[in-house]
Amino acid sequence: MSEQRCRVCLFNSADPRGSKVGGIETYTRDYIFYHPEDMDLLLIAADEVGDLKIGEINDVEFRGRRFKFLPLQYIDNSINVYPNSIFASETFKFAKLLVANFSKIRKILRDGNYTAEIRRVEYAPIMKAMGVPFIQMVHVWGARDKPMSGLMGKYWYLRSLTELVAAALCEKFYSVNPDMTEMYKKSYGLFKTKFDTLTTWANTEIFKLRPYLLNDDIIRVVYAGRMDKFKRPDFMFRVIDQAARLAEGKLEFHYIGDGDPAEFPEFVDIASLTTLHGRKNSIEISEILGRMHVGILTSEFEGMPRFVLEVLSSGRPVVAMHLPQLEGVIVDGTSGRLISRTDDHIAQQAQAIVETVRDMRMGKISPEATAALVRPFSPQSLLGKIFADHRRLHGLSI
Repeated sequence: MSEQRCRVCLFNSADPRGSKVGGIETYTRDYIFYHPEDMDLLLIAADEVGDLKIGEINDVEFRGRRFKFLPLQYIDNSINVYPNSIFASETFKFAKLLVANFSKIRKILRDGNYTAEIRRVEYAPIMKAMGVPFIQMVHVWGARDKPMSGLMGKYWYLRSLTELVAAALCEKFYSVNPDMTEMYKKSYGLFKTKFDTLTTWANTEIFKLRPYLLNDDIIRVVYAGRMDKFKRPDFMFRVIDQAARLAEGKLEFHYIGDGDPAEFPEFVDIASLTTLHGRKNSIEISEILGRMHVGILTSEFEGMPRFVLEVLSSGRPVVAMHLPQLEGVIVDGTSGRLISRTDDHIAQQAQAIVETVRDMRMGKISPEATAALVRPFSPQSLLGKIFADHRRLHGLSI
């Protein structure tokens, strides 16, 4: 191959061809779809489909793009599970696979002159030991006093330590919103020049503008994603319950994802209003969004919620609890409403959902104006930033 080609290796504990729902998986899928023609892409991950040779490099086609795939294991299910210990976590298990295959991976990456990208800070020492230049990304961060279902809250001190180590070892360190980036710069000032922001996006090839369906008087509210505690499903279900009362029962709640809402006692009151769609791929989610009216988000914190961008890209407004990074895309009266964190936020969010759909019916909110707010968040322009980073690491012209 020509020395002018840029070779990049991505690491992910799941299979992008599989059905796992999450920001990292969507990032990887879009990276494959949009990577430039002069980039040779290698993915080191797991095989969920069952059609690859484990431990060998396979030629794979996904969404019309070809790349190389080195699966380290076969997994028959990628449902989000929250472990009780570090040793049971997906990250730890994948790190063990990287160590077990250390010599093979090191030879492939060094002989192939690859640069790498990792999404978990825990993998940083392994990349450094292999002698491979790498770019670090972190997709979500939460304060230790916020509710979290996984190990991030329980072992916050280990998270801080691994973030510091990753900052020291990486070539560049991306987070997904400016507040996270500034927090990292202040926390790890010695490495502040490495930190930058690469926000998430909506794939506009899939999440296309669709006209509203307003042929009946039912309000259709949608949420897609995990049921982690920091997403505050308890708040979400209470909001849906109150909104349904305001709408005199003419409301449907649609959940897309592999979480179990029944784990939260607040779900009982809205179970009869709820459609559980389970895990869906991006194309299927887009089709569901086309039948919805408004998205809901009740998270305590987020990186940059891709679900919100996908709903807005489809022309649907979102009513969300206030997060600073959403101020530029959720504009009151145009693309939904941000709800302040006050004592009566549940009632405010319920009322805002009903009022938002009313404004849609009156023509005050349009799909065109809503989608226009997320046009700057195109994958082509945003991914171009990190593609340029790899070209610099390879000594190639930008």
